[in-house]
Amino acid sequence: MRINGAALVLVVGVITPSLEAQADHTSLLKVNLRTGKRSSIDKAEKRQGADAALDALLDSSTGKSFSTADLGRIEKAVRRFLQQTRPRAAPRLLLFLYPGNITSQRLRTLREISINIDLVVDPCARAICRGSVAKHLEILGRAIKQAVIRTQDYVIRFKTVTVRTSTAMRGARFDIYSFSAKEVVDAGQGGRGQKLVRRVLDAQEGYAREMTRKTAKNVARKRVRLAKSPRVIRDGERVTVDLELRSDRVRYKRHVVDALAGAMKALRSSKLTPQTVQLKVVALIPMRGMSRKVFSCLGQAVDRYRAGRLSSGDLWASYITREGGPGRRMSFSAGEASGRASTAADSAPDRTQEILSKNVARLAPCLQKEAARNRRFKGVTLEFSVDGRGRAGSFSTRERAGKKLKHCLQRALGQIAFQRHGGAPRRVSYPLFIRR
Repeated sequence: MRINGAALVLVVGVITPSLEAQADHTSLLKVNLRTGKRSSIDKAEKRQGADAALDALLDSSTGKSFSTADLGRIEKAVRRFLQQTRPRAAPRLLLFLYPGNITSQRLRTLREISINIDLVVDPCARAICRGSVAKHLEILGRAIKQAVIRTQDYVIRFKTVTVRTSTAMRGARFDIYSFSAKEVVDAGQGGRGQKLVRRVLDAQEGYAREMTRKTAKNVARKRVRLAKSPRVIRDGERVTVDLELRSDRVRYKRHVVDALAGAMKALRSSKLTPQTVQLKVVALIPMRGMSRKVFSCLGQAVDRYRAGRLSSGDLWASYITREGGPGRRMSFSAGEASGRASTAADSAPDRTQEILSKNVARLAPCLQKEAARNRRFKGVTLEFSVDGRGRAGSFSTRERAGKKLKHCLQRALGQIAFQRHGGAPRRVSYPLFIRR
């Protein structure tokens, strides 16, 4: 999501991935290569009257300040090379991004500017996509010419160059190819785009093996005994991790949290790890035989715990769910207490968190509008119930929130079909936070 040029990224929950850059960046120049529409930070914050006169005096005293005209020359070169080569998958967007939050006024005072370049290819048919990515990397390398541009008054340093591709019209599946600007410039001069793409593919093939090794090592350091080797599966924009550990009835909660934290530390050490992570832990506990307790948790919640923004108690109470057992706070009706309300649906694993993850794109516009209204807005935790018919009710937010935001979120939840179940309504907590 983007608001006034700044990127907003959901921290907990899964948003249908936009092919535009999803990091903490400010858009300096955005070009639609198909329609010709352009938006730049210069025009977004153009000053008039006395402010414009003051800027002119500042420029005359401190030297020429940065403008997106320098980036426009690269845009023209990209267009020229695209016309010459005519790749089978045509790019849609060209973005020049400042790594962080900045205004045009602040940008004018900098004498060294870091910039990342993104090229979005959407759609990109699977059969030709990888070859097209290599060609686009070479085009970008030739257009940039050099990773560092030095003028008399300021320096531009291109940091990363990224090609984002979608293999479906709706962006259901996408790939990201990111390199340093110097690598791309060298590839453009030597026609070595295929070599860069091959390196990414080789790294992806070894990703699961490397993350399995690191996860096992991190968990062992926390003195948690694994019953077998972890299993790591990366599927496009999502990665899942399955862990099985040996514990006891006293310490199993601590061991589960430590195992989750160890797994996330390993995953976040790799640039290939997508934002969406689903973790599953099976705890083997000797209790008149061997009891198996199965827990699941979203990786983003564990990230907040590791960063110190969430206690282990809150993580366990709100975000770790138990499959086939009372994994969250629930109320029980008299019928359920007597056993008359029990159905086969009760024994099915609770998929509420998974369903929310898949439908969070319905909730995202509500946060986007609120962030536009309130610059201090950081997000909210949804608190609601799901009745036996799979409908959301009893909605509230853990944090204070305005009426417009609550109404929007409640209406969006009403459009989501949750899992049907027997017994009393299930209580659900689901965090939706943004990073500006």
